[in-house]
Amino acid sequence: MAIEKKALVEISAIVLAIKFFAFILALIAWIVLHNQSCDFISLWNRWDAPHYVAIAESGYTAVGENRYFIVFLPLYPFLIRLAAAGVGNYELAALIVSNLASLLACFYLYKLARIDYAESTALQSVFFFSIFPTSYFLIAGYTESLFLLLAIGSFYYARKAKWSVAGVLGALAATTRMTGLVLVPALLWEYHTQHAEHPKPPIAQQLKDLTFIGMICLGFLVYLAVNYWVYGTPLAFLEVQHEHWYKQLAPPWEGLVGALASIFWREPVEKVLVGGAEVVFGILGLFCTIYALFIKLRPSYIIYMLLTWLMVASTSYWLSMPRYALSLFPLFMIFAVVADKRQEWHYVMTIAFLLFFSFFLVLFTQGYWAF
Repeated sequence: MAIEKKALVEISAIVLAIKFFAFILALIAWIVLHNQSCDFISLWNRWDAPHYVAIAESGYTAVGENRYFIVFLPLYPFLIRLAAAGVGNYELAALIVSNLASLLACFYLYKLARIDYAESTALQSVFFFSIFPTSYFLIAGYTESLFLLLAIGSFYYARKAKWSVAGVLGALAATTRMTGLVLVPALLWEYHTQHAEHPKPPIAQQLKDLTFIGMICLGFLVYLAVNYWVYGTPLAFLEVQHEHWYKQLAPPWEGLVGALASIFWREPVEKVLVGGAEVVFGILGLFCTIYALFIKLRPSYIIYMLLTWLMVASTSYWLSMPRYALSLFPLFMIFAVVADKRQEWHYVMTIAFLLFFSFFLVLFTQGYWAF
């Protein structure tokens, strides 16, 4: 389904306006707070972003401080390396990959939402996606943009029954983020739903389609192969997660209880940004997943949301839940549906999202922790 010219212009205007606003706000904030000029590219090279740049520059290694970077999957740094070959700057290359991917992700989100909803609802989905409080990660050198482009694209082509394309994009998503694996059960359910609504194709075609869906697992196998090549064991990333980040698999309620309890003993700033924010966004993701049942969101979307939430929440302590909530892309269809039903909610969400987007963006680009 081609995007209408009017919608194409509106999506581009929304996305580019938000990005322009974000770049200007980050630069002005630095000048005002530090009373000095700054290279705007370096403002976005914060926290995990330099790790991806380091992998792009030097690859993975089992020695030195960079040995911990094995927990970061390979597709995004690989694309940074390709882009850097053209622009000659790895930090700039990371921004180019992220921002181009986020623009394309918005186009695909519109196309996907347009299958089930009116044009206005689909456009609002893109709008809320672009101004969500942690959407500045669609600008920075993080995997969010690339992953969402691939995951949303995989869903779109699955809805169009183009299973070969859906499988390829899903495999690439699983080479970008581990949560790409949840596309397998989600798309299997989508396949079941479509065949419950329409006559089943021949067995040979069904086997071929299911093979394409199963091919998504190949993306993660590539990552395991990288682990083996560098460390000599395919599960090295689990050991590093436990050793360096002190994280391991645990029931979701363990992370929730830990985040709640931390509000009472952390420093004031951490009470808000490490304790409170983790709880708020973690509960938001789960609440919206449950609410999706009541507005009869597509079942495959609900499966994707639930399994993604479980993957990121099932750790010994919650960290970066506000950022991970961005990956629950059906959220933005839910927000659009709610805004369509009650106009006042459109204004409430717009003001709240833009306020926190600006606040968190300034914190992040000034070097403070912001998920």
